[in-house]
Amino acid sequence: MAFIPRIYIGSDRIAEGRAYIDGSDANHILRVLRKEKGDELHICDMHGNSYTATIDEITHDGLYALLGEAEKQNNEMPFKVSVYQCFPKGDKLETVIQKAVELGAYEIVAVMSERCVARPDSKAFAKRLERLKKISESAAAQCGRSIIPEIRGIISYSEAIKEISQKDIGFICYEGDGTKPVKELLGDNPQSIGFLIGPEGGLSEKETAIAKESNIALAGLGKRILRTETASGYVLAGISVLMEM
Repeated sequence: MAFIPRIYIGSDRIAEGRAYIDGSDANHILRVLRKEKGDELHICDMHGNSYTATIDEITHDGLYALLGEAEKQNNEMPFKVSVYQCFPKGDKLETVIQKAVELGAYEIVAVMSERCVARPDSKAFAKRLERLKKISESAAAQCGRSIIPEIRGIISYSEAIKEISQKDIGFICYEGDGTKPVKELLGDNPQSIGFLIGPEGGLSEKETAIAKESNIALAGLGKRILRTETASGYVLAGISVLMEM
């Protein structure tokens, strides 16, 4: 069976039963995948609608696709989960984003905490952000997401705490004492969940104190200490098992 690309476009690109695709998506479809007029695409409008589409017209800078009937998708978690990831070393953030998207995160936010070893400034991170967003889009397409999860940052630890405190359920993942199991923190029918994962060196006592002052719980992740790039996927999988399945 031929591979059918999955493309995400804004609803403003859809009119009179056709969708317009340009830029890197069009280049990938036409130049890399070598799709032609009459070939099929899957198109998502970022609002839960999916279309089986057929390439109808190829222009000098893009293509038009004729849309079939819209099909409502229900591939998202019934609540929005925000992952606050303290900035890790190397390319670990790419792994975190890829796996968090596959496991249902609504957004991934890069956070600068006290013990982060890698400390890119906002300008350096802005250059990297485009690639991180592409990783999110690719992971979303691979696992059939209805949306492309947003990638944000870099924000400060205090900003992250403020945002998490405004979620229906919020917690900090911590390997020290005074924690509760994640399953005890998950309430009924939340609309939003936010949790923070520390960097390789963990969170400082000062940072955990700030969380407690904001009435944010400390969550333990079992008897084993997980790598920073593993922890968010572990939590997301647990949330899915406990609240989705």
